[in-house]
Amino acid sequence: MAELNALDRRDEDSQTICLDYSDQARQSLLTSLRMSIVVWGLIPAVISAFGLFNLLISIISHNENDRLNDWALISIGLIIPTLVLIAIRNLSKAHLLLDKNGLEIPPDLLSTRLKAQYIPWHSINKIAFHQSEPDKQKKIESPLKSDQIVLYLKQQQPVAIKLDRLDIASCEKLLVCLDVFAGGVERESLEVLSNLIKTHLRDQANQSLAALARGNVLSHTELWEDELKRRFRAAAFMPLEPGVIMRNGSLTVLRQLALGGLSAVYLGQLENNSLVVLKESVVPDDAKVELKDKAREMFAREASLLIKLQHPNIVPVLDYFVENSRSYLLLDYISGQDLRQYVKQSGRVREGLVLQWAHQIAVIIDYLHKQEPPIIHRDLTPDNLVLRPDGTIVAIDFGAANEFIGNATGTFVGKQSYISPEQFRGKACLQSDIYAFGGTLYYLLTGEDPEALSQSEPAEIIEVSPQLNDLVKCCTDLELETRIKSASEIIESLQRISQEKVL
Repeated sequence: MAELNALDRRDEDSQTICLDYSDQARQSLLTSLRMSIVVWGLIPAVISAFGLFNLLISIISHNENDRLNDWALISIGLIIPTLVLIAIRNLSKAHLLLDKNGLEIPPDLLSTRLKAQYIPWHSINKIAFHQSEPDKQKKIESPLKSDQIVLYLKQQQPVAIKLDRLDIASCEKLLVCLDVFAGGVERESLEVLSNLIKTHLRDQANQSLAALARGNVLSHTELWEDELKRRFRAAAFMPLEPGVIMRNGSLTVLRQLALGGLSAVYLGQLENNSLVVLKESVVPDDAKVELKDKAREMFAREASLLIKLQHPNIVPVLDYFVENSRSYLLLDYISGQDLRQYVKQSGRVREGLVLQWAHQIAVIIDYLHKQEPPIIHRDLTPDNLVLRPDGTIVAIDFGAANEFIGNATGTFVGKQSYISPEQFRGKACLQSDIYAFGGTLYYLLTGEDPEALSQSEPAEIIEVSPQLNDLVKCCTDLELETRIKSASEIIESLQRISQEKVL
């Protein structure tokens, strides 16, 4: 199965997490250096050229008196730009990098740390959250202004991670990484930070509602996007460690493939050494008991339906089980590249190939929707469609677990650009998959994710046949009454478009 990308990663193989960590002093100096290229680039180049010209003249005239000065002028033209370019390169490294071995903190001009500092996890004695004094202005500017996470090292001075250089989402990811990679290190007051983040996110949602009540001039799209950010935000929880034995000793977790929301995806190995994918879902402890029970009942019912599916373009679901209050889907491992990875590496897809893939995807949807009872995929996106080496498309990672979480928490876990308005409201239906199908075609044709909760038209960005553009537009209609009703209609439309292109 293609690896999902729920967290930012610098290198997929090394599972490095990359978090933006920029400060104002660094950005100001970097901007100044880039804007003053005439001073440190062009002028030294002219001086160097002048020195080189004089040097050639002195060589021709056999005059050795001024050669030292000429060489000095040439050196100025070479050394100054080189030093400035090195400085720009170092200043551009404004990311926290974290992996299973340690973390790297970028240079910090304000603390006179001019080089990046790498800290192995085993060298840390304690991780503590240091909160600054309460300040009303701080709450307005930034909820974590002047707050720090301090790493107390065994043989060095403590190192501070300044939280006002991270946005809220990155702070939450940092907490997850510390749990995953440094779970055995002593920690102090990190739960206080976690509560601050949750409070800030709740306040953001309340402010949006208050703005709407006051009649502030906010567009419909802006209000939806603000709500989407709140409902689709990543939530921190402790994923499984590699080497964990599960399912009565028959399953070993090899490594994490993806992490996001209240779920994670792992690569696992069965007793017969075959590779599998494990999708984990967690209902928060503070959810109501009746909601937990209802969600798990729904998850078990849908998982049992998925196990019965037999289609060459659908990943086989091997099993589902509950362990330590967490629910799991066990799926076959599918090798290949997902369609998002394909587009990122190869660019947008030509229309003829999009039509071929669209037909395969529509057949998958048609098969699911004609089951008794019908099955809604709920997460049909470029990330969950894998291209096999033989050119066939396979649908993976059903959204059963997302609905499971949604029933218990009132939130969704998913990719907002591909979710229809009715699914966003918690009322997914068969046509919700058709909306996601249209959004996926838009992505393949344009190389860009569609705008959330909107009707997509690829012709607004690229040159595409009117027939295919109309198909995408009809699939992503916001109203169920005017959206394409079934996958069978899509298949018929694709066949007409393909015939017209041949003619």
